[in-house]
Amino acid sequence: MKIAYFGYNSFLQHKRGIENVIDFQSKTCVFEKIYYFHWGLITTAYKNDRFTCLSIKHCWYWPILLNIVLFRLKRKNKIIIHSHNPLFSFCSIFKTDILTVHDGLYYLYKSYKSKFAFIFRIIEPLVYNKCTIIHFISNYTKEQSLFGKKKNFVIIPNTSHFETYVETKNTKINKNKNEKITILIVRSIEVRARFDLLLQVAEQLCDQNYEFIVAGKGPLLQYYQNKIVKIKLKNIVMLGYVDDIELLNLYSECDIVLMIAEYGEGFGLPIIEGYLFNKPVIASNRCAIPEVIISKEYLFENDVESIIKSIKYVSNTKKENFSDYYESHFSNFIVLSKLRNMYLKIHS
Repeated sequence: MKIAYFGYNSFLQHKRGIENVIDFQSKTCVFEKIYYFHWGLITTAYKNDRFTCLSIKHCWYWPILLNIVLFRLKRKNKIIIHSHNPLFSFCSIFKTDILTVHDGLYYLYKSYKSKFAFIFRIIEPLVYNKCTIIHFISNYTKEQSLFGKKKNFVIIPNTSHFETYVETKNTKINKNKNEKITILIVRSIEVRARFDLLLQVAEQLCDQNYEFIVAGKGPLLQYYQNKIVKIKLKNIVMLGYVDDIELLNLYSECDIVLMIAEYGEGFGLPIIEGYLFNKPVIASNRCAIPEVIISKEYLFENDVESIIKSIKYVSNTKKENFSDYYESHFSNFIVLSKLRNMYLKIHS
């Protein structure tokens, strides 16, 4: 098999999110050749590890460039197209074999309150009609999409690329009275992640033994870093972007993983990564999170009182075996097997 993935960002930049998902999916089968399409500053080709990467200049005529490159490639090869970029699929003259949907286009733009949402209300169903199999990462993602009642779909959850690097350790919670309990937040710093609530929680717990560490960059990073300084919060630090080595250490050393989401959360990768490290995870009772979390006792509503109540609950309750839950629901082996079956179905 030969395969071409449609993504967004260059692998030469830091890989997070969709890029990591594609990297894992490409290891599912022994592909003869793996191509990766993404937007870039220029249209060019280059090698990166196992991938032949094809950068499409992000300009007004990018659909023309995309189809020129695709036509040259498909003319000589029989290739499976697996897209994570619905706009690439929409503009491609070729049918997409597999489309992975992380969040529906219309749902996202409507949640962002974008004035262009109506355009995606038209585009999204047309994209699905151009694809052979639609791969949703959660039931919630499918329900919020404009896919309708068609039958050509699979639901396969995400897994963590950290699994091969991790030796799972027991949780360290139930510390001595004077020891700090470290709460880790791994999020993009944007509106939907509700960092306004997090700062209020940190402020209310400033005289108690909790410290909050935030790993992630985003459009509101500088705003919240400045706000932390302005209100003189000493129990929270926003690190910005951290590489995988540092993130592994943060997961390993923390006591609790916390995830606040308002919308646009089709899965919740930090939840299963917390479980991979055998850490308790508390998260918003929103989006796909109730599907992913181990039980409803670890969910909170998006208000300060509910979040603090969950923190106290986790701090003072006997813990479950979270790594076993990860292993039985989201392990590389389980997800890889489902993906392999999907590829073989297309290939046959």
